Amino acid sequence: MKKLFLTLGLGLSLSAYSQIVVREAAKDSVVWKNKLAGLPKLIHFYGDDVKDYTIYYQNGRYQHITDINYISLGKKEGALEFFNILKQAGEEGKELTFDLDKKTWYVRSNANLIHIWSSGTQFFLTKKNIETILESLK
Repeated sequence: MKKLFLTLGLGLSLSAYSQIVVREAAKDSVVWKNKLAGLPKLIHFYGDDVKDYTIYYQNGRYQHITDINYISLGKKEGALEFFNILKQAGEEGKELTFDLDKKTWYVRSNANLIHIWSSGTQFFLTKKNIETILESLK
């Protein structure tokens, strides 16, 4: 009986192994980043079936904990829309709200900073950062 279970287990594991499909890993390139600690960076992932922009940022709610989060912006159009919303908030100087990545995000402009936050997470960009990012996306 023990040999039967071992044989069946080996057969099932080999059949499961044969179903694994190896795909080429997506490549990435940094579209924009700032050398100051805590400021986000925008990464473009690309490959055969992947064309995605993601922004990684240090959660500003914690000073002594490294808490790196990300927002998936989708394709280039989604990234442009996101940064245009941030630019609009900076120009109008008022608070904006939008839904992205299954969260509600809030944006507020103070002087030269754009604060972006959601439940439990926050980060900031300067108006100059947003202009630079929009130029690099065009």
